Amino acid sequence: MNKSILNMRNKNKTAKNALYVAGSIFTMLAAGAVQAQDSRTLRMHASFPTQTPVIGEISPWIAERVEKLTGGTLEVDVFEPGALVPATDYFDAVSQGAVDMAFGTPGYGAGLEPALNLFTAVPFGPDVTEYMAWMREGGGQELHDELLKGLNLKGFVCTLTAPETAAWTTREFNTPEDLSGVKLRYFGLGGRVLAKLGASIQLVPGSEVYAALERGIIDGGEYSNPSIDVSAGLDQVVDYVYFPGWHQQVAIDTLIINLDTWKELSEQQQLAIETTCGEATMRTLAQGAAAQPPAVQALAEEENVEIKVWSDEILEALATAWDEVAEEESAKNENFARVMESYKNFREQYAPWQELGYLKPSSSE
Repeated sequence: MNKSILNMRNKNKTAKNALYVAGSIFTMLAAGAVQAQDSRTLRMHASFPTQTPVIGEISPWIAERVEKLTGGTLEVDVFEPGALVPATDYFDAVSQGAVDMAFGTPGYGAGLEPALNLFTAVPFGPDVTEYMAWMREGGGQELHDELLKGLNLKGFVCTLTAPETAAWTTREFNTPEDLSGVKLRYFGLGGRVLAKLGASIQLVPGSEVYAALERGIIDGGEYSNPSIDVSAGLDQVVDYVYFPGWHQQVAIDTLIINLDTWKELSEQQQLAIETTCGEATMRTLAQGAAAQPPAVQALAEEENVEIKVWSDEILEALATAWDEVAEEESAKNENFARVMESYKNFREQYAPWQELGYLKPSSSE
């Protein structure tokens, strides 16, 4: 073959190889640039100490899960309560972008939007199935999204926990009058109800309830469900523990994100956060339910604390007081009224199925 032709072919081959290598390098660099551009780290405030069972431990789990689902393009740094902002005072910080995201109770934002209390727990409210049916299929989620958008936030239900202990107290309550003048730590709408019966409600952070009881700053109060309360040592500083948790039959925590930050995330990163919260919801629901029987059994075996059940008279007085609080809050706040109307309408529609479809406690005996 003519040497000139052979040389020309070799040059063409070399040029093609060079172009291929250059193209590959460009593709790799471009992919790396895109990944670098999309990768980011978000700071997340945790309302509960991360060593707290279920509601605390879930925060680092959420962070790890998001990182895995995004292939490492989204990292979440979890900060303990007080490291960035006070434990319960974080809605403003996330709204303004000073903190990227936070995990905690919607009711902690009630100072900015009172209707958020209804997305934490409702006194004498439904069990978890009915509550989430309203949230997902009855209009609750849309209202929640609307309220958060008004605060420049995006949020998702991220835990569901078992009914709360009604009260850990140094006093015994036999009549509604026994609640008058008693210093109690109660959160949200439950506190408003007890105030109607003359109780003095103290706004003590959940992590400080033990110290407040030990020092006599409060006569009693609630924090979470029995397993979490026992892990916090509340059974060691009281004489009585009351059930059922009329004020919080289901407790909800949410993950909130600054809305501007949310919009900057890729679709994959957004889906990773939403999916993680869905999984965290089921995870905490199962963990919380499974943890309560041994906690209650341990309480029954303790000699220093007596398990008590609210009298019908007290429960009726509390229910009447709740009706009054609901009316007053609805009259003061249009959003509260809209959420309450949606919630009540769904409960009325759900009631026949609740009555027909589920066994009553006595019918299984």
